[in-house]
Amino acid sequence: MRKELLWAIIAGIFFGLIIAFGVYRANSSFTPKDRNTKNTPAPSATPSFKIVLNTPENEDVVTEEKVAVSGLTAPLSWITLSGNDSDYIIQADEKGNFEEVVELTGGVNQIKITAFDKNGAESGTRVLVVYSSAFVKKDVVSNNPTTDSSSESAIRAKVEEKVKAAMSKPKAYLGVVTDITDSTIQIKALNGEIKQITAKAEEVTVIKTGKTNKEVKLTDIGIGDFIVAMGYKNGNQVLTAQRILITEPVIEPRSKATYGAVSAVSVKSVTIAENELTPDKLTGIFSVSREKVAKTLFSNIEEGGFAVFVTLEESNKTTVRSIFVLPKS
Repeated sequence: MRKELLWAIIAGIFFGLIIAFGVYRANSSFTPKDRNTKNTPAPSATPSFKIVLNTPENEDVVTEEKVAVSGLTAPLSWITLSGNDSDYIIQADEKGNFEEVVELTGGVNQIKITAFDKNGAESGTRVLVVYSSAFVKKDVVSNNPTTDSSSESAIRAKVEEKVKAAMSKPKAYLGVVTDITDSTIQIKALNGEIKQITAKAEEVTVIKTGKTNKEVKLTDIGIGDFIVAMGYKNGNQVLTAQRILITEPVIEPRSKATYGAVSAVSVKSVTIAENELTPDKLTGIFSVSREKVAKTLFSNIEEGGFAVFVTLEESNKTTVRSIFVLPKS
């Protein structure tokens, strides 16, 4: 009996060792692979660059027919700016700064900005401004806060001055009218946000746009109309309107800028970035350098260089609005 018990213990130890060895081999086979996988960082995607605009701000109201568009992006990148009627190109400096003056048309202007870095990667943004030569700006009055910059009252005064300056900057609210009371108009803005506008008949000018613009009454604004209200915001973000346009809804810009190599040129067409383009008599063709952008002839486009072209989608038709031939260097 004692021998049988001894043999049973030995057999149990033997089988235990076999199982432990099998577990050890299994761990040896899999653990290094798992450890390496865990410790090896996943390859990171190339970080994309951005365009940061300084001026103008979105929904600014301007009273001059030109606006300076400035900002920061990838150094030495090529930047196209497409307005309602025209396209522009500029190269950022070594720090990525850029500035270009863009001509505006009356009413809503959407400026589309596209930047291309040296590898052809692109980044884009857009800004909406409203141009009205008839809008009358308010004078910004400074309170000249106390010169004692260390005092709490001086800091508070400076903050109040900045807030007042921001509130003295004319802005535009755009959207579809969803509700109207005696002196308040509620709209659903382009981003879906609900915004409030106050308007008094004796203080606001209302224009209905079309083939010919005509002045109408404040009561002619109805629910479902698309309006552009220009005025000043108060601390509650309610806009006091001085001028209101009843106009067509604003849609996304239909211009697109593309960068690429000029791979083929024929008598009537050019291939850029594998796109065969056939310019028409309205297509602007430009030769670009760091110093200037000048009009040139289609026959001056050569293979082997690089170019940026801007197309426009209208009535299910794509037209080439601009071609910018970049310097070969």
